[in-house]
Amino acid sequence: MISNKNKFETYLEEKYNQDFTIKKISYDILHGRTYHAYAVSENNPKVTFHVGQNLTSAGIDDAYHYEMWKYQAETEITPLIEETFPDKVNHAVEISDFLNPGITNSSNVPNYQEMVILEIGIAMDLTEINEENEETELRKALTLLKALNEKHLHISHFGISYKNKALQLNTIGLKSVNTYLDLKKRLIDYK
Repeated sequence: MISNKNKFETYLEEKYNQDFTIKKISYDILHGRTYHAYAVSENNPKVTFHVGQNLTSAGIDDAYHYEMWKYQAETEITPLIEETFPDKVNHAVEISDFLNPGITNSSNVPNYQEMVILEIGIAMDLTEINEENEETELRKALTLLKALNEKHLHISHFGISYKNKALQLNTIGLKSVNTYLDLKKRLIDYK
């Protein structure tokens, strides 16, 4: 374990040219007798990521790019969601794909906006849509969508679930939204 811990740390420090700490290392007997660990960059201590032996290539793999991009996206998008929907129950900002998967092999970690496709979901499960609040709620959604669009994000899915209705938009649907009435057409009832 100590030998692999040192190998993981050296691998990360050479790849990214910064200091890392290996937090927890484990041995996986069921999946190829490989070692895996969690690591943290001293430059970004809030981001914990996986590093471990790759059974197929016998090399070392890490998830630093993915976790950094997820952290960047959440850090930038969460305040927009919370400002627009302060009464939300929960939300999620997830990475659904990479625009250039090969970049994860390099030491370069560009900003998430240039590299990932996101899925964004907001749970408004305590808010029921009715005639009185429908326009207000849809205008809030439109405000958030415009703010996200200004950031030039790649989004494959955007959804808001209310107590009695849902708004679900894919990439094509997102491009066709200009007014709250465009969103109203896409608001569906829960059955």
